[in-house]
Amino acid sequence: MAKPFPYLLYSALSRKSERHHVDQLDRLVASGAVTQAAYDQRLVRNQPKRPKGELLWLHAATPYALRPAMELFHRICEDRPDLSGLITIAPDMTPPAGAEDENLYFSRLPEDDSTTIRRFLARWTPDSLVWVGGRFRPNLLRITRDCAIPAIAIDAPNSAASLDIPLSIPGLRKHVLGCFDHVFAATTEATLPWRRAGIVGAKIEALGHLEEGGRAPSLDEETLARRMAEIGTRPSWFAAQLERSEVGEIIRAHKRALRRAHRLLLTVSLSNHAVTDSVLTQFQNAGMTAVALDQSTPIPESAQVVIVPQADGNGLWHRISPISFMGRSFGPFGGIDPYPATAMGSAILHGKNVSDYTTAYARLAAAKAARSVHDGYELGEEVGRLMSPDQAALMAGAAWEVASTGTEVTDRVANLVQDFLDLRERTEA
Repeated sequence: MAKPFPYLLYSALSRKSERHHVDQLDRLVASGAVTQAAYDQRLVRNQPKRPKGELLWLHAATPYALRPAMELFHRICEDRPDLSGLITIAPDMTPPAGAEDENLYFSRLPEDDSTTIRRFLARWTPDSLVWVGGRFRPNLLRITRDCAIPAIAIDAPNSAASLDIPLSIPGLRKHVLGCFDHVFAATTEATLPWRRAGIVGAKIEALGHLEEGGRAPSLDEETLARRMAEIGTRPSWFAAQLERSEVGEIIRAHKRALRRAHRLLLTVSLSNHAVTDSVLTQFQNAGMTAVALDQSTPIPESAQVVIVPQADGNGLWHRISPISFMGRSFGPFGGIDPYPATAMGSAILHGKNVSDYTTAYARLAAAKAARSVHDGYELGEEVGRLMSPDQAALMAGAAWEVASTGTEVTDRVANLVQDFLDLRERTEA
C-alpha cells in the first residue's frame, strides 16, 4: 500500500541509516551517557530469547505511563497466566528496579530506522500492542500496522497525543493516529484528534486516564480473621518494610503515641528479615515488650510491638491496621509503593524520601489521603491524632478514591486486549 504524502515527506527529511545510529550510540556509550544495555536494546542486539506463547507489547511513553502499563499487564495476566509481556520505554527513561521477571521484560524503543524496527518486531513478534501515553513514533507505528499487529492507544496523565519527532509536518499526526485499532481517551474533547484521523464509532472511548493504583494484594481470609481476633479491641498501627536505620524513629513515634493509648499495638515488617533479631533487641532495649511472630504464633496481649513474618505479606497488616507508615522513607531509600495500603483501606503516613514513587505520593497528598512527616516525633503525633476513628476513616476513604480511579479504564482495556489476543489466536489456529 502506498504511503500517504506526509509519511513520504517525513521519511525523506528524517532518513538516517542504521550506520548513523550505530555511530551516534557508540559515541554516547564512550562518553558514559548511554549504558551498554541501553545501546543493545536501541539497536536490538544481544536481546533475550523471545518466550514461547503469546506476548503482549506495552509501550510506556512517559514516566507517568510506566507503572499504569505494568499494572495493566499484571491485571491481564490474572486471566491469562501464561502470557508474556514486553514493556518498552523511551530512551531517556529507566526500567524500574526489580520489576522484570520471567514473564515480563523491559527494553528501550528501537532506533527510528526501518531496518532496526523490523529487527525488533522479528525478534519479539508481539501479538498485540498497547501504547500508553503520547510521543508516538511514526515509522514504528506504520511498520507495526503493516505487520498486522493490533494496536490500542490509551491516554495517561500529562501525556498529550503528540509525535516524538523534531519535525513539524502537516498532516502527519493524523496518519500516525490512524494506525491504531482502538483508542481510550481521557475526555470527550481528547477524542477529537482521533476522530479527525478517521477512527470513529465504538473504536473510541472517553473513559479517563489509565492511572496506577487499585490492585489489592491477596491475603488469606482465615489468617486475617485469626489475627483480628487476637488483637481484639486494641488500637493498632503498622510500619511497613522498615530499614534497620529507621527503627530508632519508629521507637520514638510509638513511645509518643503510647501516651494517648497505652494499649496501642505496633506491627512491623522489615525490608530485610535477616536483621529481625537485632531489631527485636533494639525495641526491647528501648523498654518495650516486643516479640517476633511466626505464622502460627499468636499475638500476646502483653506485646506492645510485634515483628510480623514475611510470609504473611504486607496486605494482611494494611487491612488490619487503620494507619500505615510507609517504610524506606526516613532515609535515602526511595520509599515503597503506597497503593497496597490504600487498596486495603489504611490511612497513609510517610517520610520525605519517596523518590521511587513520586507520582503516587503526589496524587495521594493532593487528595489529602496521605501525610508526610519529618521524623519520629511528628509521626507519633500523627498516629495519635489518627487514632480518632473519624480522622483515619476520612484519610482512608480519600486514599481509596485515588487508588480506585482508573480501575474502570484498566478493566475495560484488559478485556479488549483479551478479545484481540483471542481473535489473533483463532486466526492463526
